[in-house]
Amino acid sequence: MKTVILLCLVAMAVADKGAKIANYQYNIEEDGSYDARYRTTNGIRAQEDGISYPGSLPDTGNYARSGSYSYDWEGVTYTVTWTADENGYHPEGAHLPDFSFTREHIGEIAELL
Repeated sequence: MKTVILLCLVAMAVADKGAKIANYQYNIEEDGSYDARYRTTNGIRAQEDGISYPGSLPDTGNYARSGSYSYDWEGVTYTVTWTADENGYHPEGAHLPDFSFTREHIGEIAELL
């Protein structure tokens, strides 16, 4: 997930190739939880936190993560808040389409099979 967010931010920052990371903080706890945040010189801000849930077999398990990122574009600040877990990646923002109703309209996958 971190890769997706960074790719989005890199695409937005192309207009300012001279931007640098002004502040970066990362903390990981013994229980597997973490939090991270950074700010760039061109105004991009991001934060996320999460926890790892190990599975019963090797190389299984899940992360539950949430966070947000903001950037300024032509005088407007855009903010995206998101969650990512076993149910997928779910971004929300005033400038993004609302897909919360989709499951109501198409039903559960099990109903289609």
